[in-house]
Amino acid sequence: MLKKLPEKVLNLWNNWEIRGMVLLSLLLQIILIIFGSRRKTTRKIWIRILVWSAYLSADMMATVALGTLARSQGDSSGDSSEKANNSIQAFWAPFLLLHLGGPDTITAYSIEDNELWLRHLLGLVIQVGVAFYVFSRSWGSGILTLIAIPMFVVGVVKYAERTWVLWSSCSKSLKNSSLLHFWASSRRTGISETPPQDQQRDYLLQANVFSYISKLMMQDLVAGILPLIRSRELISKNEADGAFKVVETELGLIYDMLYTKAPLIYSRGGIILRFISSLLSVTAFITFQVKIDKHDYSTTDIAITYLLFAAVVFLEFYAFLCLVLSDWTMIWLIDEGENGLTNATYSLIRKLTRSERWSRSISQYNLISSSFESEPPKCLGLLGIDEMMRQMHVNWKDLNVDLQGFIFEHLQGLIKEDLNVVFDKNLRSKIIGQRGDGVLEREGLLKEYKWCTTEVEFSRSILVWHLATEICYSADKDGSNVSSEYETSTCLSEYMMYLLVIRPNMLSKGLGDEGYLETLQELRGLKYPCCKEYQRTLRELHNSESRGYDDGEFQRRWKTEKSVLSGVAVLARQLLLLEPEKRWEMIKEVWIEMVAYAAAHCPWKEHTHQLRRGGELLTHVSLLMLHLGLSEQYEYKAYNEPVPIELKGVGIPKILLKYPHRSCIFLGVRIK
Repeated sequence: MLKKLPEKVLNLWNNWEIRGMVLLSLLLQIILIIFGSRRKTTRKIWIRILVWSAYLSADMMATVALGTLARSQGDSSGDSSEKANNSIQAFWAPFLLLHLGGPDTITAYSIEDNELWLRHLLGLVIQVGVAFYVFSRSWGSGILTLIAIPMFVVGVVKYAERTWVLWSSCSKSLKNSSLLHFWASSRRTGISETPPQDQQRDYLLQANVFSYISKLMMQDLVAGILPLIRSRELISKNEADGAFKVVETELGLIYDMLYTKAPLIYSRGGIILRFISSLLSVTAFITFQVKIDKHDYSTTDIAITYLLFAAVVFLEFYAFLCLVLSDWTMIWLIDEGENGLTNATYSLIRKLTRSERWSRSISQYNLISSSFESEPPKCLGLLGIDEMMRQMHVNWKDLNVDLQGFIFEHLQGLIKEDLNVVFDKNLRSKIIGQRGDGVLEREGLLKEYKWCTTEVEFSRSILVWHLATEICYSADKDGSNVSSEYETSTCLSEYMMYLLVIRPNMLSKGLGDEGYLETLQELRGLKYPCCKEYQRTLRELHNSESRGYDDGEFQRRWKTEKSVLSGVAVLARQLLLLEPEKRWEMIKEVWIEMVAYAAAHCPWKEHTHQLRRGGELLTHVSLLMLHLGLSEQYEYKAYNEPVPIELKGVGIPKILLKYPHRSCIFLGVRIK
């Protein structure tokens, strides 16, 4: 009896170990189901950390649990109660396969996970083999074995679904897509005939059309000239608020394509698979409830099995709700045509769905405010924690209608209904290459401000204009002549500083933070004890005599020093010499040009990364520019037969009918 005691204790420990792992795997799946899609509509850091932890732990926990089950099934010796425990625990193996398949709300945490689809394919083969081994070791003639068969099929299907979705969302698969889908969608939908009282319907249709071309652009492909014209035609129909709603809907579709099982579940084959898996799961659950004698097994194991079944049913029901209450379903209903049933279903879904598709917030970083804080210990820098501490100085503002209107109006003003922008790539490059020099040239002031715009690195330009804007704001905010433009200017200024400090990869390649760190260090060296003294110091700065921008000594310091404080005093004095109304109008225009420049030159990969962090204003501006034709990723190609240049007033479908053999004109090609 004493000799058998250690073995019984070991078996008891193994049983509780397996139970704990299975329950923890189930908990991680529930977290991913509930919070997996929340990260695209919120910037809350705790949700991102929770989803990140659950995503990294879920596969590992399910894999370890499967391995532990396989080890426990290796020794089938013992009394009848131990064999019964092994039998019902082996029944959990298909559920662990289902966990490895993951929920529909998240298949990839980042876009790099899609490139690892081959690793998941290998994992599918190995884990299915392990699960089959566990299943075969407990094979018998009992009803539990028959119930396990449909659940095993469901688990394999779910895991295979995830692997297929990862493959279909990898860069190689996306690059194989064709712009023909763009034309099929734009010609099939009746966008121009949309009644004005149902603008949401129009937004969905436009977003669906744009998503095809954006998918190619995000793979660094070049589109033809005809999609550019069609895009301009559609996006220009909207007011500013409508254009932003179209883009946020479009980005929601792109997010689903990159990070969820949308490429499968919104297809005919995916719907069939979902119906079959739901039917098998519910049938197995009912059979287990009716046919299994609960007294033959441990009460704890029966309770865990019920939890696993409940989670499966909940997963299928939640997936069904996500399928029905999605933009994809509404687009499909609209596309099916006008009839009483589809209209009623569409109206019902509209009432049940949320309009929130991204955080609709703008991150703000004020360099002056952050300089008030004491310098973090050097040990944190060695650990990399100082990067995280920068986030503590980030604030958020809601994206208001006025700012939307200003941005969209500025972008539309760049094209001015000029078709030369469509066909002249050099003209497009010149327009999107303006980062403050455009407005200065129009005002006849470019010569005086070249030193802080075109003749300096973009990062230094952001720094010096940010601090100079703060000085002008400090000088004007207490006066009666403050223009209403300063709120927009400071908002865009602090947003660009946020990108420079927190998201430098979104600005352009090669931007370091040496200038930012040196400027911050020099600001901290001033030791401002309080806000009032800081404002007094700023007033002394812009009231004092300082060197002009053309002074030789200043030019030497400006070109050699990493800190920009020497340039801040010069730029602030230049701006304060202007009339307040003209000053703030010019500052606002400079900042919107910088935002447009950053949006046009940000790598698409960085935009896709931000979709899982609540979205970025820069991504929305970038897509607006793309659809307005302000992108270098459009190309006009000459072929043997002449392509019509005078397209003004000519519908795109007519052009395609006139040149049906010229489909190569609007196909995407790789950038060389």
